[in-house]
Order: sequence, then structure tokens, then C-alpha cells
Amino acid sequence: MGHYRSIRGGFVALMAWALGLSAHAAPPPTLEDILKPSQTDIVKISPNGKYVAATVRKPENNQNRMLLAIIDRETNKPVRVLDPEEKAEISRVWWVNDQRLYVMSTWGGDNVQQYYLDPRIVAINVDGSRIRSFYATIVDTLIDDDEHLLIERCAKNTHKGCLTYVQKVDEDHWKGPRIADAPAVDTSFFTDNAGHVLFASAWGDDRIQKVWIRKGEGWEIFNDESQSGVEIGLIGTSRDDRHVFILTERKAGPDVIERLTLATGERSEVMSDPVLDPAFVLWSADGRQPIGAAYGLGVPRARFWDAADPDAKLLRGMEKSFPDDAIAFANGSRDGQHIVVNVWSDRDPGSFYLLDRATKRMDLVARVKPWLSPDALARSEPIAFTTRDGIELHGYLTMPNAVSTPPPLVVMPHGGPFDVKDGWRYDEESQILAANGYAVLRINYRGSDGRGIAFEHSGYRQWGLKIMDDIVDGTRWAMSGGRIDPKRVCLWGTSFGGYASLMGIVREPDMYRCAISTAGPTNLVITRKWGDTHQSEWGRNYLDEAVGDNEVELYEQSPVKHVAKIKVPVLLVHGDHDQRVSFEHARAMVAAMEKAGKPMETFFFDDETHGIYGDENRREYYGRVLKFLRTNIGAQ
Repeated sequence: MGHYRSIRGGFVALMAWALGLSAHAAPPPTLEDILKPSQTDIVKISPNGKYVAATVRKPENNQNRMLLAIIDRETNKPVRVLDPEEKAEISRVWWVNDQRLYVMSTWGGDNVQQYYLDPRIVAINVDGSRIRSFYATIVDTLIDDDEHLLIERCAKNTHKGCLTYVQKVDEDHWKGPRIADAPAVDTSFFTDNAGHVLFASAWGDDRIQKVWIRKGEGWEIFNDESQSGVEIGLIGTSRDDRHVFILTERKAGPDVIERLTLATGERSEVMSDPVLDPAFVLWSADGRQPIGAAYGLGVPRARFWDAADPDAKLLRGMEKSFPDDAIAFANGSRDGQHIVVNVWSDRDPGSFYLLDRATKRMDLVARVKPWLSPDALARSEPIAFTTRDGIELHGYLTMPNAVSTPPPLVVMPHGGPFDVKDGWRYDEESQILAANGYAVLRINYRGSDGRGIAFEHSGYRQWGLKIMDDIVDGTRWAMSGGRIDPKRVCLWGTSFGGYASLMGIVREPDMYRCAISTAGPTNLVITRKWGDTHQSEWGRNYLDEAVGDNEVELYEQSPVKHVAKIKVPVLLVHGDHDQRVSFEHARAMVAAMEKAGKPMETFFFDDETHGIYGDENRREYYGRVLKFLRTNIGAQ
């Protein structure tokens, strides 16, 4: 690995360009506009509110690296720019005190375009001094302790994983007391605002979660999924560390948020919805405690467990200023007076504002993609329909702007299929299609995240069965509404979405006019023999439980078994280095289609993994997709 380069001064023009405050009005964006890498994706204020650290993409940098600029708020000029090594970009940033930051990067491999997180941490002071590089898993940066941090270290490697412990160290010598030993292998730790280790959690090879609570020098079981039947998620503590907020699954219905009183062990429900899981948790301005959660199929709106909390009142008032956007405190100074506010929507991938609480002044600092005009992008409308067996499902219909006749429709099943959902947010592929005259339907079929564990489990072992029924029923709903052209409908998806696209034209050969499968499984039996999922006991248990263990039934639900039913054009896309859905799936589909005498277009990348990541590859890929759609259901 190479070195980070700390640069001082000389970047005023760069920052003025990068932190541009407005996007000009524009016609529908071009493919190049939409695919252009984000300009800024992290903005963090220092604990004392003096500095803002913001990632920024240097325009003349051929590698499109994301740099980190440290900006003095008084002068609005960068005092330091941190440039990562070639073929790497900054991806995570922590302020550990008023003058010091920790930074992590992603880096590109030699043979593939996908970037991977570098476990190395680079530490630097604002003035450029004390540059250090180290490898550590940070448990807590102890923002109120400028001299120490909590890290996780491996005490013993076993065939099941690593037995770890938490150590409080000073950064200079990496020495200090051992705070807590893990109760199991591959454990995650949870701390309060004061840096006390409160909980540990782990998942076994049986996919069962266990959570322990710290008692003295030892641990007690707090939640054992094998007994309770549900998992929990530890959110955060109250500012005074007396309470812990927990996201708790319910055996029936959506997840709820509970408050645990540490002194008594009492748990009480503080937030729930009859249909939906929380869209996201809302935090206080200083980032020290959760104050509520946002809910909604459309614009997610805040709900607070204490509506009188000053931060709750502030955020509620700001929502009124952004009626079409989601809004949340991203991070803030230690005193909560200077706040980075994140605003986003279905037509805005994200904007960052800086709020001065004393003056009530709120300035736009940066936009993720400032060249995209929200007015030129398409809205994603929340929709609902009832399946053939009486289940209400939700999704999103994105219509192209200014259409005079019903447009063609592209149905886009999401990947996963489990623990994943389509949400109300900026969706790049939907905007690509809408800008080219296509309507887009995204469906949260059974098995999707967002409606509780029972809803997710209802999709288990239903890959080619009820999940496909849901996708077909959603398509019929869209076709019957008169808003799209029912004679021009195509499927396009990635991973499970690619599988569903192929199964769609198998199940309903006369409904869809074409299908695009990217990195999609084509033979579910192969999934148990190729790829990285089956290589671990955890993965094999997942396949047994969620996909199925009867190879006859799995083959019956595989596109390769039914190629004779395919009557429409197919585009098959795959990366040679795909470790999740092995390239063997593509080979199997090609062989089956050739044997059946069925024509098919293929587009294979020799430098891609599970998805398309390289800038040039993405331009070529989406250009090919648009050409394929234009040929088969082309927008007029």
C-alpha cells in the first residue's frame, strides 16, 4: 500500500468549485450526468465547531479519487487536504478530538474494478502533524478523552473465529488496560457515551443471535434468539447513560423501539408503527442520543419519544422548510450549536447544510451531485396493491417527466431478496430509465425488509413461487391503471433481481417483452455448489433455511430448467470474478439457451465482481441496457 499525502493550502479554487451552492435548471439529465461520481459524500464538523471535514472529488484527477478537505469555518478556506494513494479514495472519517481525525479509505484491486475497504486507519492533526498509520478495529473514539480510545484485539484465533477483547490504549504507545473479554467468537461490542462497555453480540453458525449484557467483570445473556424468537439491535444510549434504546423484532408485525432502564432492567416500548419498521433513527444535534425515528412510504417524517426535547422541536421546524425532502441531523459540535444537516429525496441524492443554532442561519455546504437539478429528475410515487392471496404490498412507480402518451414500463425487482428493500430515496437506475422515457416499477415483495421479521420470513423458500407471484401481480396492477403501455413491459434486475427477471419471462411468457439479468442466479442447485455462500457453515444454514435444500424443487424453480418457455429477447450480464453468484450461473444459462436454440445477448466483464463498478464499464453497461430496451420496448 502507498502513502497518504497531506497538502496545505492551494486548494481554495478547488473547494469553491466543489462546494458550489446551486445546480442550474436543466432538461432531463444525460447518462453521463447521472453516472458521474458523487462530488461530496461526507461532511463532519469538529467537536469544537471550528472545522468542517468534507470529502471532495478533485476535478482534474484522472483517477477520480475522493480527497478530504479540512475547512476553517471562520475563513471558509481549506487548511489541509488529505490525498489518498493512487486508485484509492477516502470513505470514512472520525473526529477524535478538536484537532485530530481518523480516516479510512477504499482501494481498488489489481484485477477488478470493485473497491474494498482498507482496514488501515490514518490519523492526522489539522496542522498536518502526527501523521500515523495503524491497523485497529475501533470500538469507541472516546470523544471526551483526547488521549485514549477503545480498540478491539484478537486474543485467540479458533476454527470458529476470533476471541476478542476490548483494550483502552493511548495512540502513541498502543498500551493500556484490558477492559472486557468477549463472551463468544466474532463478537461486536456496544459502549455508552462515557466509553463503558455495556453489551456484546454475536451470531453463531446456526444464524442465531445472542446478546450479552455486562455485569461486573462478566456477562449475562440479555437476548437469546433461540429462546425469544427475535433479534434485537442496539441503537444508542441516552445522554446521561441511564437508558439504552433498542430496536426489537416482533414475532408478528414490524420492529419496535424500546427503552431499557439500566438500573432496573425495565424495558418499555417507545416507538412503533402498525405496518412499517422505522425508516431510520433520528439523533440529537450533538450525536449523543437517539431522539426518535422516521416513518413513511413516501417522505419519511420524524416521530419523537419526547416532543418537547429542544432538538425535536428544532428538527420538526426544519421539516416544514423541506416539505418534499427527508431531513436529519448528520453530526454536530460537542455543544450541539453547530450542526451538519443532511437533506435528501427521491430527486436529490443528498445535500449538506450547516446550521448555526444561535443565529438560526443555515447554509448549503455541499451537494452530492450539484450538477443534477431536482426539477429535471423524476418523482418516485409510493404505491400499494393487493396480491392474489390477499396480501397488501408496497412499492414505487417512477414516471418520466412530461410524457404525452403512456410510456413503456421496466419492472425492477431488487436484489437480496431478503433483508433488502426498495425505499423512498434517490435511485440511480430509476432516474436513468425515466430520463430516457421509461416508467419504473419497484416492488417490495414478501421477503423484503421494512415490515418485520414475519414478513421477511414469508418469502423464505419462495424464490420462484410466491415472490414471483408478487412481482407478476404488481406488474398486472401497473398494466391495468392506464398510466403505462401494457404492451411494452420489460424486466431488469441485478443479483436476485436478475434471477427474478428471467423467471418472470418463464412464468409469464406473454406478459413481458424482454428481460435483462445482471449477476443473476440461473440454477439454484449451482448456488449450493459454487460461489462463496456455501463455503461457510453459516452460509449453508442460510441456504437451507431461506432458499431450500431439496435439489429437485430448486431445479424446478431455476430459469435454466424452463428455457423452452422463453419467447422474448434476453440480455445476460455477468462479471468473471463474481464470488457471490458464480460465473457458472452464466455458463449454465448460455448452454441451456444454446441447446434449446434460443437467441440471447450476452455482455460479460473480465474485471468485474458481483455488479458493475468501473466508471468506463458502467457507462458501457448502461448504454447497452438502454440500447436493448430501445430495441424491444423503445420509448417514443
